[in-house]
Amino acid sequence: MTEEIAKINVEKILDDVPVKELLLLCIPISIIFAISGMDFIGWFIYLATRASKVEVYTRDILNVMLLGFLLTTVSLTVIPVVVNKFRWKKPLAYFGTQKGEWKIGLIIVGVFLLTTPLFYFSSKEPNLINTYPLTKDVLGRWSFFALYEMSYILFYYIPYEFYFRGVLQLGLSKTWKKWQSILFVAALTTLLHITKPWTEILAAFAFGFVFGIIAEKTKSWYYVCIIHFTAGVLTDTFCSLAYLGVI
Repeated sequence: MTEEIAKINVEKILDDVPVKELLLLCIPISIIFAISGMDFIGWFIYLATRASKVEVYTRDILNVMLLGFLLTTVSLTVIPVVVNKFRWKKPLAYFGTQKGEWKIGLIIVGVFLLTTPLFYFSSKEPNLINTYPLTKDVLGRWSFFALYEMSYILFYYIPYEFYFRGVLQLGLSKTWKKWQSILFVAALTTLLHITKPWTEILAAFAFGFVFGIIAEKTKSWYYVCIIHFTAGVLTDTFCSLAYLGVI
């Protein structure tokens, strides 16, 4: 009996996506995302050339939509999907693309929605107001702003959670202990937020753990994604209203 159990465990390990491959793929994907979605190059150019410390860092609409959203989708969705199709050959449910423990997920989302009025206070933080939305070019018309937010969800938040909480974390936790995969992804995503206001960096670290636990409990990245993009859209909305002097 012991030998049979050991054989099953060995077969399971051999059948899982190798940790080494997940980590190796993580390197170029994270670099591309850092350059595109997080605009590391633009940020460091801004730091090196700004006239004063009060000068605000901004991105134009083409930078965000093309460099940001397009390359984010390519790096965080297209690349891992192609690698999986030709190398790992796993169903996407293996990486949490499924309803999973949907009752737990919906309860968690419901509790989060009760806290959404607190995002009003993001409109009181000057650094967040200057940072969000990623480009102030979308504030000319509210219809344009709505289209931008839809693009933000489809081409940033969904790819982000699909890769970091799905492919990477849930992929690693098939072999690693769950707390190890949660810690690794939380640390990585926090590092990728270094161009953001310090309040967001702290939030990225704290919620990296919370989101990781939710993904493990629900066996899905869906519910984390709903929470994440709702928080992002609300932050954009309140910060936009504050920037325009409405609130």
